[in-house]
Amino acid sequence: MTADEILARLRRSGHRDTSPRRVILEAIVARSGAFTVQELVDELAAAGVGRATVFRTINTLEDIGYVARLHVGPECDRYTLCSPGEHHHHLVCTSCGDVFPIAECTVDSAAAEAARRISFSIRGHHVDVYGSCVSCAEAAGAAKG
Repeated sequence: MTADEILARLRRSGHRDTSPRRVILEAIVARSGAFTVQELVDELAAAGVGRATVFRTINTLEDIGYVARLHVGPECDRYTLCSPGEHHHHLVCTSCGDVFPIAECTVDSAAAEAARRISFSIRGHHVDVYGSCVSCAEAAGAAKG
């Protein structure tokens, strides 16, 4: 996925194609792992992109499904680039920040059965799993040894 593809979708959704928004999208697309808004703010300050612009852009991208919010802690949300319209969950390495999508979703059927039993109406769900990727687990093991 490229910044141009996302900008085209934004334009179709009625959003403007601005230079700061393009800079933000290029920074997001260039990342391999999850990121915080503050990391983007710090990275893009030299390019003249303001904090409010970064926050507004992230909120817009989340609304249309191009980024997903990962709740890493009570005061630290991270975000990851996603393909809109694809229902998936994430494995999140809490050491390096890498994010691995989980395409299979078995939560739907389990939740539907539980909801049926109590006549509950489901609107959606969100699942992220936190732990260590193989590289970080191996590094932690080597550090102990």
